[in-house]
Amino acid sequence: MGKVIIGAHPAYGHVVPVRAIAVDLVRRGHDVTFVTGTAYRDDIERYGLTFAPLTGAADVDSRTLHQRHPELLGLPREEAFDRAMSHVFIETLAAQHHTIQAEIAKAGDAPVVVLQENMFLGMWPALLGAPVNRQVPVLSIGVLTITMTSVDTAPFRSGLPPDSSAQGRERNRERNRVFRERGIPHTQRGLEEVLRGLGVTRRPPFLLDGVVTLPDQYLQLCVEAIEYPRSDAPASLRFVGALPIGARDGHHHPLPEWWHDVVAGDRPVIAVSQGTQANHDLSELIEPTLEALADLDVLVVATTGRDAVPARVPANARVTPFIDFDLLLPHVDVFVHNGGYGGVQQALAHGVPLVLAGQSEDKTEATARVAWTGAAINLATSRPDVAMIRRAVQTVLGGSRYRERAVELSIEYARHDALGEIAATVEQYLAISAAPVL
Repeated sequence: MGKVIIGAHPAYGHVVPVRAIAVDLVRRGHDVTFVTGTAYRDDIERYGLTFAPLTGAADVDSRTLHQRHPELLGLPREEAFDRAMSHVFIETLAAQHHTIQAEIAKAGDAPVVVLQENMFLGMWPALLGAPVNRQVPVLSIGVLTITMTSVDTAPFRSGLPPDSSAQGRERNRERNRVFRERGIPHTQRGLEEVLRGLGVTRRPPFLLDGVVTLPDQYLQLCVEAIEYPRSDAPASLRFVGALPIGARDGHHHPLPEWWHDVVAGDRPVIAVSQGTQANHDLSELIEPTLEALADLDVLVVATTGRDAVPARVPANARVTPFIDFDLLLPHVDVFVHNGGYGGVQQALAHGVPLVLAGQSEDKTEATARVAWTGAAINLATSRPDVAMIRRAVQTVLGGSRYRERAVELSIEYARHDALGEIAATVEQYLAISAAPVL
């Protein structure tokens, strides 16, 4: 059936979604090799997948970024973002390229498809004409909000809603022009320099555009309704829905002893989480949420994502490191969340409205987009105060419009089979790869 080579930048939110896809492809009978950093070797091999380590500068662990570059902590927010992007994605590009080309060579004459999460840049040199032994199809999985600029949208991380009116498009043109010039200048210069050194023959696009426009297919892990409409989107951009919760996590956690409180149904259930990575400081969201809702007639379920206990646990709260969200979410009335893309998708797929509080990484955009759909309130901060959280939760509970919109979105999610649609695309391009060149 050919060879599928999967590439993922070694960061949890990048590895986990494509790991789920890899497991599904193996189940369907495909020969899959998973390329990422050695920090994730055990996590990949635990699922019976063939692991191939990134080499050289690409073999990093994103969790150690600030240990390796402490100077980032002292920079202004936008400059820190630019420099971090350069360290994380540009300094690793050449080594990713060499690793992935070595894996392609191992496949011999067999059909090959490279499937990568959107910020794995190891195939950019080949896509831009660098000398390689063999050109193969490249499919990208959108594990973050769509980053490309558009005549209909303001730049990525602006947090502004789309506007396709004449006045809005003028706003977008100017803001996008400035963003291309000044948004990530260090990163863009580094990208162009690295690619020149690898012998590309085409001029590289702006990084945040190219991650969408360069691959043969770009498969976005969401439904169309929660992304801003773009009249100039490439035909290769497709929406495939969300991965099943169990497929993403891969682990089943025992139900807590207080599970009967959740299923009792005698009061609203409010879930709160800071996701799987940004959970080292519970005072950002979990602790103020517990305080904000302590005297309301609700049940609050807090998942910390690690072995940690909030400073104070009110009588109406239950705390656990992990819980199966596919079991919890059908009982949840409001989900208070930091805007991580996976958690947002899980809630909306279950028709659960959200209160969102997150501004780091791509969370500025994820929170803005879901609020734009009408299924969430965006607090537009990573550290909301108690009053903000209480007011937002009561607003969502007190009316039907947020729940109704979330249910509408869940119906659109249910129309998709993300794993099936991705597998069908892989098989289509394996057939193309197998076809003789005329």
